[in-house]
Amino acid sequence: MKNKPITLTQKTWISMFIVLLSLSFLSGTLMGNDLSELIKVYRNTVTVEVDNTPVSTDNFVVDGTTYIPLRAVTELFGKEVGWNALTKVASINEPIYQVDALSKLLPDRVGYEWKYEGFAEYGHRAQLDLVMSEPTKRMYMVSGTVDDMSDGESTKDFSIELSYTIEGNRLIQTKTEEVMMDSKYNQLTLIQTPLVIGTYWTENVRDQDGVLQSISGQITKVEEKDTGLKEYTVLHRQQGRDYYEQRVIRENIGVVTFEKLFELGDEPFSAGYFLSSAMNITQNEVTLYFPDLDALKVWKEVRTLTVYDNGIAKAAVLGLIAGTNNTILSSSIPEGTRLLSINLENGLCTVDFSRAFVENHPGGSAGELMTLSSIVNTLTEFPEIERVQILVEGQIGETIGNILLDEPLNRFEDLIGL
Repeated sequence: MKNKPITLTQKTWISMFIVLLSLSFLSGTLMGNDLSELIKVYRNTVTVEVDNTPVSTDNFVVDGTTYIPLRAVTELFGKEVGWNALTKVASINEPIYQVDALSKLLPDRVGYEWKYEGFAEYGHRAQLDLVMSEPTKRMYMVSGTVDDMSDGESTKDFSIELSYTIEGNRLIQTKTEEVMMDSKYNQLTLIQTPLVIGTYWTENVRDQDGVLQSISGQITKVEEKDTGLKEYTVLHRQQGRDYYEQRVIRENIGVVTFEKLFELGDEPFSAGYFLSSAMNITQNEVTLYFPDLDALKVWKEVRTLTVYDNGIAKAAVLGLIAGTNNTILSSSIPEGTRLLSINLENGLCTVDFSRAFVENHPGGSAGELMTLSSIVNTLTEFPEIERVQILVEGQIGETIGNILLDEPLNRFEDLIGL
């Protein structure tokens, strides 16, 4: 059979949707239902063009009808294909940055800590070090260590470096480690939207030996806990092998349990780890103060914040760093500022910021006063806080513009708008 050109345009390719489905998604993902039949297929006997441009994609001729895989054609037009293995529904969607849905699956503040225990006295600890947001991507940087069960005799590297990246509709884990009981893949999609039972995807990833493997992922269970937080069970399988990985991902925390198949010797076995020490999570109504656009007064903004381990003052400062939700108010903390620590003793709250707090401030005496008033008035809303001492990188006596930060600051009552 000779090659014949087929030209597709954006107006005509959607009409092929139904016939393309039959070849794209019925190959082994229909949860045990065998809908196969024996047919005679001529493969790659035509040339496919999209908007008069030849493209490389598989095609099949069956009884004189040419079929092209739905995913391949869809992606040529910049669309996304979704597949639900439970409902057997395929979808074609515009690519959307799903940061709102996926960010709910991770802690929202730097300093969050995880402690895990597992099989054969295994354990590791980790901490969220940095959250970086870009227009189309958000990254969560995590570091930690694996417990050394050798009492110092091992020469292994027990450090852990993880990143969780929200990109498009996927939450991607990337890791660097030597002894962590975790995935055999250094990078994979942990979960993707929509966050419903049956959501299914495939990808090609490299294992720890650098070998490219084809794996699938699927949300197999969604459960709402007594706390109101949802848990998502996600199963990954290596195609053509018995190997699997299963995680439970809880909102505001991330992975709470992990299990995989250890392919050791003649008798593979399943083992993993679980979250043994979770930070207490509550939702609290907090009063924040933000300056008006004229930098004359600071005004109340009441907001519900996620609070970890009763650290409500820390949550309040992080709320200031996140900025205001009110269009007639302005943010008070310089861009790029990170909260390094916050401590309370005998009515004095000591707040330590990164150097961006002073280096990135736009300046102006009014603006500098608004920044300090925003911080101090927010923190002194709490009855146990009377004064606030601001540090920069652990040092007292830094300056923000022309204001010396060498003494504790009292509440700025005269700068509160009524």
